[in-house]
Amino acid sequence: MQAPIEIPNFELIEELGRGGMARVYLANQLQPKRKVAIKIVAPTTGQDDAFMESLKLEGDMAAQCSHANIVTVYACGVVDHHYYLAMELLSGGDLTERIKRGIDASEALQILEDMAGALDHAHSINLLHRDIKPENIMFHESGKAVLVDFGIAKEQDTESNFTKAGAVVGTPHYMSPERATGKPIDFRSDLYALGVVFYEMLTGNKLFEGADTFAISYAHVYEPIPMLPEPYVKYQPLLNRLVAKDPDSRFQSAGELLAALKKPASVAALDPANSATLAVAPSELASGEMASAPPASSAPGPAPAEPAVQKSGLPVVPIAAVAILVVVAAVFGARMMGGSGSDAGPSNPSGIRVGMGQNLDVAERERMQELLAAAASMSRINNYEQAEENLFKVLSEFDCKNEEARRGLLALNPSRAEEIIQICDGL
Repeated sequence: MQAPIEIPNFELIEELGRGGMARVYLANQLQPKRKVAIKIVAPTTGQDDAFMESLKLEGDMAAQCSHANIVTVYACGVVDHHYYLAMELLSGGDLTERIKRGIDASEALQILEDMAGALDHAHSINLLHRDIKPENIMFHESGKAVLVDFGIAKEQDTESNFTKAGAVVGTPHYMSPERATGKPIDFRSDLYALGVVFYEMLTGNKLFEGADTFAISYAHVYEPIPMLPEPYVKYQPLLNRLVAKDPDSRFQSAGELLAALKKPASVAALDPANSATLAVAPSELASGEMASAPPASSAPGPAPAEPAVQKSGLPVVPIAAVAILVVVAAVFGARMMGGSGSDAGPSNPSGIRVGMGQNLDVAERERMQELLAAAASMSRINNYEQAEENLFKVLSEFDCKNEEARRGLLALNPSRAEEIIQICDGL
């Protein structure tokens, strides 16, 4: 093999892979003796010494990380205008390969937890990764997930020459909305990318696809969060918190995410019926065509009323609101059992409908579809309150098992949706 450079204390053996400006080689470290992987970034036209020093500085930053789920860096430097970084050899492949083979939910959650721990450590030393994607999550032979490639990492509130040069700008499929629009980013941008990876682990698909970089970036900024398929619906609130358009609606730190994932009976805790920690704010509405995030530059007109939030970002539910929900549930239950309930909520002369609207006449089916369409329209203009009422009317007056209305109401108001679903499914 013709080595591009000779690196003191290392002997290059063979090329393992390449991408963009970099190639990765299997190598022997001479002192101490061990097999390592070495990434070498080739020089390009217009690069100067400052650019190479910027690369070396970022390698030094990555080397500061000391965590079981972050790749160990042994050495880095610049030789003959080539930047190199020597790191531990990971022979278990990367996450892209595992996604192609298929990953079950428990494995996806374990990888998510491992990466949350890795980011919690990196963020604790003020280091953003900025390129979280399946290719940068690799595995030891033991199966332990390891975060690699801090090639475009930077310290919070700093700018690097590497980034300014445009050599690496990240991967559009995993870019947060604020990054896609050129706004300042912080640690929550890494969590957004991790949420995109979580979606891909569960479904095998990218969160958003598009014909080009612009189309993909546009989708991250404006398109609604896709709904997970039926086997994974219980993880929708978790996904919504990770990939919320507004950073303030996400987990506010990797530590917060890690704490949620480490709770006892974590799978049950992620169920929207059981977990207040994963409650979804209206700004995170995501149900098929049910919602789109507000544009980065808000359009003229009054903004929708948002629920009061605590510092943790979770909705504060007033006692009066809880009382109202109890009354609604009681009236709804009375209707289902044959009671009148005429003093609260809309009347229901035809009786509660169960089973995909199979007992509805043509006019009633049309009315139900009108309500569903109206809910979608209301959510697009951020009128979540009216969207919620339309969905509730579908479930309470037309078909309490309607899946589209259930998913939409679960995203808007999990507590209210669960009241209806529990009564309906108990019939």
